[in-house]
Amino acid sequence: MTTKSIGPLTRMNDIGANTTIVVGFPPNIARIKEVFTLRGGEIFAWGGIIYSPSTPVVPVQLIAHEEVHFKQQRGDPRLWWDHYLADPNFRLRQELEAHQMEYRVFCKSTLDRNRRARYLNTVARRLSGPLYNNLITMAKAMKLIKTGGSL
Repeated sequence: MTTKSIGPLTRMNDIGANTTIVVGFPPNIARIKEVFTLRGGEIFAWGGIIYSPSTPVVPVQLIAHEEVHFKQQRGDPRLWWDHYLADPNFRLRQELEAHQMEYRVFCKSTLDRNRRARYLNTVARRLSGPLYNNLITMAKAMKLIKTGGSL
């Protein structure tokens, strides 16, 4: 496996630093694969770096999603990931917050309500689907993502 850094993006993240995308897997990929069935295309947040194994191109709304995870990690990605992988309820709360931010950022750049509705459906389907072990219904995911509500 080759890991290649493409360097910092020009977009500043919420903590005032450039976001770095690395084409490759995060340090704990073996542990992640023990918990999740990866299908390709997943991206991972680890200590201020976005790991994107398949492409260096990450849409701005997904960068915002991963930046939420940076904040959640509070400078200790190993501890956060251990908790995330071991506790499905913790994982759902963390992902809900990140999916809500992703949708908000998408809506800021998209005024078309039909495109917003389709994207909400996509984001809610991901949150409620097999990647996260079907921890929430699609209807509840859509409502919470759109309204910014909590579990």
